[in-house]
Amino acid sequence: MITLVWTNIRTCFKYMYIINNLTIKFSMKKILFTLLLALPFCMATKAQDFRMGVTGGYNLSSSSGYKSQSGFHVGVKGELGLPQVTKGLYMDFGLMLSSHGWKSPGYYYNGNYNPATGEKPDKPSSGYTSDNKCTPYYLNIPLHIGYKFSVGRNVSLFVNAGPYFNIGLFGKAKETITPDKGTATTKETAGNVFSDKMLNRFDWGLGFRAGTEIARHVQLSIGYDWGMKNINKVGMDNKNRTFVASCAYMF
Repeated sequence: MITLVWTNIRTCFKYMYIINNLTIKFSMKKILFTLLLALPFCMATKAQDFRMGVTGGYNLSSSSGYKSQSGFHVGVKGELGLPQVTKGLYMDFGLMLSSHGWKSPGYYYNGNYNPATGEKPDKPSSGYTSDNKCTPYYLNIPLHIGYKFSVGRNVSLFVNAGPYFNIGLFGKAKETITPDKGTATTKETAGNVFSDKMLNRFDWGLGFRAGTEIARHVQLSIGYDWGMKNINKVGMDNKNRTFVASCAYMF
């Protein structure tokens, strides 16, 4: 009995150490919040119906108000079967590094146009186009409930849905200026979009996944994450909207 308790304590501390390293620059309050979200891993590692795996895939971020941008996600995931409730029901959760982002549509600024009076230039424009790009990286923590059912020998289909939580880790913002005449130049507008107070560090929303499992090991899925929180600290309202395509291998 003592050995089992000690083993569970060591398992919990292992996950606490991993999350603490990822959030070392956060405040203590935020670290404790992250550890709370990691508790399902600690509680489930000794469960008979629990299994873990590695996952990765493609993100297509289409934040409200901006142009889409491609990214990726990679990390670990876990599944905890709930046969005591009903056959096929399970919990699905993970810890992943996930890149999001957006691009501005390319705003044109006319050096001879006065927006206050609406006066138009009498000579050719001396304006420029401004393109902005932001690429934040998050610790993504989905907590879903799913259902899995067999459709053939060694082939199953599954669906799952539930909340997700994003914790901002790092990311940069850049602006490219293209004048009517001359060479385009790119400058960095934020070295860290979270510590530079450009984006809110915490984000949350609802997610959905659907896919197939082959031979109880390989999982292929697609899904969508619908952000519920405005991630911009200033400026227009902006919420994460992300299409995902994933491949996972369960041990």
